Parts: sequence; C-alpha cells; structure tokens
Amino acid sequence: MFVFVISSCATQQIPEVKLQVDAHQLKLAEQKSWLLKGKIGFKNKTKKQSANLRWQQRFSEYQLNLTTIIGTSILKMSGSDQFSTLITDDGTYKDTNASKLISRITGWELPVESLQFWVKGQYGVNDQITLSEQGWVTQLIPDCTHCANWIIDYDDYQIVKDIWLPHKITLNNQSNNSQLLIKVNTWSLK
Repeated sequence: MFVFVISSCATQQIPEVKLQVDAHQLKLAEQKSWLLKGKIGFKNKTKKQSANLRWQQRFSEYQLNLTTIIGTSILKMSGSDQFSTLITDDGTYKDTNASKLISRITGWELPVESLQFWVKGQYGVNDQITLSEQGWVTQLIPDCTHCANWIIDYDDYQIVKDIWLPHKITLNNQSNNSQLLIKVNTWSLK
C-alpha cells in the first residue's frame, strides 16, 4: 500500500481531527449494514445523467434504487455476492456479475462489488491512497482485478455516529473518460 499525506487550503472549515488511520479503517470495515441517500451523476463524452440515489447495504446483500427528481423509478437493483437483479421500465434482468449487469443495461461502467467499500472511504491492502491531515482518505487508486483505471476522490467528510464518512465521492475512469459523482445527503448506520 502506498500512502501520501496532503495538506489543502479550502474555503470550507477543516475539522480539527486527528484520526488513527488503521483504527478508522477498522471502524469502516465493521460497518456492514448501512443506508446512503443522496444524488448520483454520471457523465461521459456523449451524455450526462443524474438521479436520486438510495443504497441500502446489509452485509453482502444490497438494494440500490435510482429515481428522477420527482420520484419516478429509473431502476432498482438488488443482489448479493453471487447474484444480481436489475429492474427497469423495460423489464427485469439477472446476472451473476453486478458490474456486467449494470453495464449491459445502462451503459455505466461501475465496479458495483467494490463500490460498497469505496463509498465509505475504505481501501484495500494493495491500493494507493492519499490521506488528509485529519487521517481520512482523500484519494484512492485501487489495485484489484476488475477495477483498473479508476481513481476515487473524497471530499466533505462528516461525522456519523462517531465515524467520519465522505459526503462527496468522485469516481473517474481513465480508460473510457467517464465520471461518476455521488453526493451523500444522509448516512444511516445500523
């Protein structure tokens, strides 16, 4: 694992926090049941899309809902490590690989299996990370089989039940020049 520490100047007031990195990552790993509500935006060279996001994680099972600003369902995706189902107005689709399923139906390249960790700011042993002065991850370059070419940037950490969690996550895919932006409105930890 490569670790970089950065210091940044921003107009936003930076909390006076000094996390112990390993202890913080352990707390994140212990969070296996949570609910995230916010907005998600996707853009590439040819299109931009945005939606409301509701993602519930219960251990290895997840439920992901995307809706329009007025609440109309765009898609519902649920599954576990072994199987995923995606429901749209056009039908119901199933696959053993969640990332391939969402790509096939929406065109979005998303490493769904890794995203459940990345949204929390959790990293793997071989990942390259950049840490803030406070001790949380500001950038993650994952080193895993199905997530090459991704760079994840984190901003706007806020404390939720004594755990610092990111509220703005930007995922850039260098291979296809696409970007995914997740703006978290609320985290609920179970």
